[in-house]
Amino acid sequence: MNKAFQQVTTRIEEAHSLDSVIDFLKTNVGPITEQPLVKKALSGDFLGHPLHPMLTDIPIGAWSMSGLLDVLGGEELEDASTILVGAGVLSALPTAATGLHDWQSTKGAASRVGFIHAAAMDVTVLTYSGSLIARLTGHHTVGKVLGLAGLGVMTVGGFLGGHLTYSQGVNVEEETPNLRAVK
Repeated sequence: MNKAFQQVTTRIEEAHSLDSVIDFLKTNVGPITEQPLVKKALSGDFLGHPLHPMLTDIPIGAWSMSGLLDVLGGEELEDASTILVGAGVLSALPTAATGLHDWQSTKGAASRVGFIHAAAMDVTVLTYSGSLIARLTGHHTVGKVLGLAGLGVMTVGGFLGGHLTYSQGVNVEEETPNLRAVK
């Protein structure tokens, strides 16, 4: 990992000043996410793996393609870009709910990184919501600028989400499943 990125993630991991806020949130959100039906819906157990990573592809893909259309498209693609921004905002809601569920089981450094990841993604959703409102009210230039800003924040949040999985092993099974060759 790049040294600058490593320094940022290490600082977040060691930011014990976040612990009281994290404890407060977990204490108050836990009873909601631990309700049997809510837990079953958000966990992904019915799929055999966590649901959150799969759902992230939808808003990330929609917003990334919107950015591409905004930069390379033209006025004729503004409506398509607006639809993609809206799809990203709508799909971010269940994605955030599943992430919140997964975050509940983290501790220590992973909990701190998850908290900052969630904060970055919340800013992303708010920025894209503003972009959507601007676009729907005919202010496409403002919508495009907000969209590109959201894309930048999303990249930071996505990096932290990847760090949780690939560096900290959050929701990664320790055992390799039994695989057999396909003939």
